[in-house]
Amino acid sequence: MQIKQWIPALLGIGILGAGAPKVNSDDLKARELFITKVDQPIVIDGELNDAAWASATATDHFLEFQPGDNVQPPYRTEVKLTYDNDYLYVGFIAESKPEEIRASVQKRDRVWDDDFISIIIDTYGDANSAVMIGANPFGIQLDALNKGDDDEDEDFDIIFDSKGKITDSGYQVEMAIPFTSLSFPKRYVQEWKVTFFRNLPRNNRHQIVWGGLDRSNQCWLCQMGTLKGIEGITQKGRVEFLPTVVGSQSSEMIDGSMVDSDPFGEGSLGIKYSFSSDRNAEVTINPDFSQVEADEEQVDVNTTFALFFPEKRPFFNEGADLFDTEINVVYTRSINNPITAGRIINRGQNHSWSILSALDEDSPYIVPGEERSYSAMGGRSLSNIVRYKRSLENASFFGVLATNRKMLDNNGSGTVVGVDGRYRHNDMYQLEFQTLLSQTQEPHDSLLVSGNRFGDDHSFTFDGESFQGNAVRLSGSRRTESWNLEYEYNHSTPTFRAENGFITGNNRQQHEVKSFWFGFPDGFISKYVAGFMVSNTQNMDGVQKERFLVSFFNLDLPRQTGVNLMYGKRFQYRFKDTELNGLYDLRLQVNSQINKRVRLGFSISQHNAPVRFLSVPEEGKFFTHGLWSRFQASDKLNLGFSYNYQKMTTMNQSEEYFSGYTSVGRINYQFNESLGIKVLGQYNDFSNSFIFQPLLTYQPSPFTIFYIGSSQNQEVNTISVDAFRDGRLNTRQYFMKFQYLFN
Repeated sequence: MQIKQWIPALLGIGILGAGAPKVNSDDLKARELFITKVDQPIVIDGELNDAAWASATATDHFLEFQPGDNVQPPYRTEVKLTYDNDYLYVGFIAESKPEEIRASVQKRDRVWDDDFISIIIDTYGDANSAVMIGANPFGIQLDALNKGDDDEDEDFDIIFDSKGKITDSGYQVEMAIPFTSLSFPKRYVQEWKVTFFRNLPRNNRHQIVWGGLDRSNQCWLCQMGTLKGIEGITQKGRVEFLPTVVGSQSSEMIDGSMVDSDPFGEGSLGIKYSFSSDRNAEVTINPDFSQVEADEEQVDVNTTFALFFPEKRPFFNEGADLFDTEINVVYTRSINNPITAGRIINRGQNHSWSILSALDEDSPYIVPGEERSYSAMGGRSLSNIVRYKRSLENASFFGVLATNRKMLDNNGSGTVVGVDGRYRHNDMYQLEFQTLLSQTQEPHDSLLVSGNRFGDDHSFTFDGESFQGNAVRLSGSRRTESWNLEYEYNHSTPTFRAENGFITGNNRQQHEVKSFWFGFPDGFISKYVAGFMVSNTQNMDGVQKERFLVSFFNLDLPRQTGVNLMYGKRFQYRFKDTELNGLYDLRLQVNSQINKRVRLGFSISQHNAPVRFLSVPEEGKFFTHGLWSRFQASDKLNLGFSYNYQKMTTMNQSEEYFSGYTSVGRINYQFNESLGIKVLGQYNDFSNSFIFQPLLTYQPSPFTIFYIGSSQNQEVNTISVDAFRDGRLNTRQYFMKFQYLFN
């Protein structure tokens, strides 16, 4: 049966399983909090004993929305709010048995598994983005940026002050959030959308929110209440300076001996000017865009596409929500080693825009193809990225995006322009779209040489060709409390490229339907999700590439145990002009919080998978398993370990194509919220390499940081004391960085 014939039947099954909303979220939207101003600053010490708290606005109307459906939570929560000219003050009182509280002293943004409280603020009230600001019982900070959907950016950082204290009846947290850390409309009277969240991890993970949550409404930002009473706050011209000094010394194995390079050191300067609460400009000269931590090892033995690594560099933190689109045409790691960079960000009540420019010393290429991608490292380039976003009501928006990268050492260039948007018809129905056009001028050099061809007989070799391409994404969804149905269409032509993006494949058109059901039993199973996805993929010439069906079943059990089972069947798969029709995937994954200190998990999978690196692909037996653990040995000491094994053989298992594993171990000791030490060991059995990285970090704020450490890569053939003693050191580096924010 063809996949197109399945879709009407699957839609009918989904509609029969649809559930009507039980709660009208309009009541949640109507909630209001009026706060008043205080004359004296509040001391942030976790005590909540300042006189100003006695007159602060307070609410204890909190309900559990998972696993219970807007029921009374196990423990009481109260929040208090007030403000002065400079700060929004938030105080939380969270009742609990003290011995049950889960809290650790770690770096900021590492305490998501702990007890924590947070405030979520949408200063423009359009549900297109919101800032979550929180802390655990020790006051360790966490923050994130929600982009108006299910996607949260945990790398987002703002400056605020917090202190926490565990008491005989639970814990309490005080926070002072500077208005200079927030973007808000330029007007005398402010009205912000707001809600409050409490994470209560016990035998189950209880999620508690102010006033409750309508689980049938896919837009939870649309359900937030209104914060009123803030008047007369302003942000006039304000300058921030961010000087940085870095130093390093590296060594490399040459002809059997380690050769030391000359010590290296340099300085850089970032300058940020805030014109007002909704507009700022930033320029950085000779910026240090290095990362403090090594990227996690990824195995690329049987993949033909480039690997994606997340952005961790702080310069790209602000404004990331504006540039993030469903088709990834802005991948800031394509700006690799900039000489200088600058940006302007304007956020308005309805109109937001941003301009980013960077002069890069070494510019990477990711060239997409139908069945593989190509990569190369080019020379200097100038990148310009422009984004405009018009916010509409209820998380709807319309946007325009344009990117351009011009190579300065040759005539290569790439431009992408397009529009995108989201329209929420009501609480259940949503439509999203994005369409892009690209213009590419290849350089004429030897950076990339390939005999493969694409499109109208173009060559992947960089030979000065010029061509245009386009890409489209369209999706629609219907969501209720118990059932979701989604349809998505994507296509990209053989000539579509994005020089500033992460596009690894093109020449495809894909139809995809997803349907899944939710349930929240009140018993041993606290939540289940079951569903399926069907997909049909062709290239732009209509050649059938892939047809598959995936079904899955997920359970939430006691001790925060999650069980995920997935089965996928590829009814047709075409690669290198070879048809493979016996492919399937079977995977089981289990995670469990055994107790307040131990988290364990494992996965195991069996596949009939394509062996892609053969000149004529074949079907192979592919087996994987993985283990991971985290042990909170004390409030300050955290140990982590992960192990992932892969093996591929012929179908009769008489011959092995490859096998190996990667393993990572971490030891973290955090002396306090600012000072910590970490030791990382990362072994790759495929490359017989071991990375060892000790790192001492002092970070009193997200942007003031001092660290010193080293990283060494050793060639070893196994993990053992003897192998490390006898192994050959390939590279070694010592490094330090000092960065201080003057504001």
